[in-house]
Order: sequence, then structure tokens, then C-alpha cells
Amino acid sequence: MLDILPQLLFNSLITGSIYALTSAGLALTFALTRVLNFAHGHIMMVGAYMFFLFHVQLEHSALLAGCEAALAMSLLGAVSLLIFITPFLTASTLLPFVTTIALGSILEAIVSMTFGVNVRSFPTNVETQSIEWAGIFMTPVQLLIIASAAVIFVALGLVMHRAPLGRAVRAISDNTAAATSLGIRDRRVLYGVFIVSVLLAAYAGILVGYETNIQPTMGGSYSIKSFAAMLLGGLGSIWGTILGSLILGLVENLSIGLDFGGFSLPAGYKDAFAFVIILLVLLVRPQGLLGTKARSA
Repeated sequence: MLDILPQLLFNSLITGSIYALTSAGLALTFALTRVLNFAHGHIMMVGAYMFFLFHVQLEHSALLAGCEAALAMSLLGAVSLLIFITPFLTASTLLPFVTTIALGSILEAIVSMTFGVNVRSFPTNVETQSIEWAGIFMTPVQLLIIASAAVIFVALGLVMHRAPLGRAVRAISDNTAAATSLGIRDRRVLYGVFIVSVLLAAYAGILVGYETNIQPTMGGSYSIKSFAAMLLGGLGSIWGTILGSLILGLVENLSIGLDFGGFSLPAGYKDAFAFVIILLVLLVRPQGLLGTKARSA
């Protein structure tokens, strides 16, 4: 059983990196608006299909297709925020949750009608033969997933703690009224953060297409897993969410990869662990691993 453990740990890092790229954007928008965007996984799915459209169907280069998909997703993010979220922010935090559920259903239906419901994958010109190192088999795409996720998170950390946008985000998150009185334009920051969130999710969807496959129904699953990762790490905590994503990927891979006395779980059961983690965290530590308890008045 221990012979396969290094491979399972490596696979966990790949899965956790994809989850982290998806859920980090969700944590960003929640920290700013205190709204759970239930369409986040569906936006990730649409990003993957936009890349599929430009790269596979229209036969543009991967770089050009990525830029075109980013522009399309930025527009989708701005329109989604304008129609499905901002009109309801002042009314109730529950209403945007309901409207984003509707947005997710609309996006899934449009993609299903446009591209069909069959499973799709991305062709790659990169050598796909596995590389063996210290008993671990890996592909260039898997190394790209890990390396690019690390670079993005370092860049995200620099933006959040050094750039004016990051300081504005933290100011609005801490005290919106005070930040606005100091001249910080909260609506502009909101749109900027939401588009960054959409682009992170779209990139994660593209990586999923290269690593495994994509389908229109994948959005709901990734939304749930993003919520599970954010709950595990702490609501609104970006670094806690990244940590929660890595833990979720670890739990999923170890649960289906290890042999427990001759018994192993089927691979189809791994998606259930997101729900189990949500229940356990809510019962044991509702504030998450890196979250803090709200102070009572």
C-alpha cells in the first residue's frame, strides 16, 4: 500500500491545484460581497468550452485561443455581475444565491445546446508520455498544472498585499463604508475582482480539459467542491481556501487509492467527500481552518 502513496500524493497535488484555482476566485468575490456565487463552477465550464471553440473548432493556436477565451469570459463575467448579482446585493444576501443558481442552469443549457452533451477533451502537441521520477509517473500537462498554479498564487499574493487593487479589496472587505468615504470606488473594484475570479475559474476549466475531459454538467460538481474547499479553509479566506482545496484533493485521492484491508472505494464515490467535508466542518469548526469566529456584540 505504501508503494503507491507517493503517486497518490502527487495526484492529490494536481487535483488540489485545480480546485484551488477554481475556489480562490470564489473566495475573492465572497470576501468582497459576502455572496456565494453558485454559478462559479458553471462559469469554469463555460471557460473550458470557450477555449474548445477557439482552439479546436476554429483551429486557432492555443495562445490565441486562450486570449480570445479570456476576453469572452471577461465579458460574460461583467454581464453576469451586472444582471444576476449587483441588482440584488442591497436587497438580501439570499437573492444573489438564488439568481446565480438560475445563471448556472442557463449557462449549462446554452452550452449543452451549442456543443452537445458528449464528453470533450483538448488535443495537445506536447509529448504526453509519462515521465518517471522517484517512482512517480507524471506528464508535462500535470507539471504545467502544478507550476502554473504556484505562479498564479504567488502573483495573486503580490497583488493582494502590494498592489492598489489588493489594498482596495481588503479595505472594502473590512469596512465598505469607511473605504468608500476614503475615495475607493467599490463598484469598480467589484467588477475587477469578479473578472479576475472568472478568469481563474476559466483557466482551471482549460486545465481540466487537458488533464481529463469536459462536459456541460461538470459545473455543479465544481461549484460544490469550491464551496467545500472554502468552508474547510474559512469563508472569505483566500489562503485558507487554497489550503482547503489541497486537503480536499488529498482526501479524495487517498480515499479511492488506498486499500483498506482488501477493501477500496470505487472511484465514483470521490465526489461524495465534498459533501462529507461540508458537514464535518459545519459541525466541528464552522469558521474553517484559517477562519476566525465572529465576535458577538
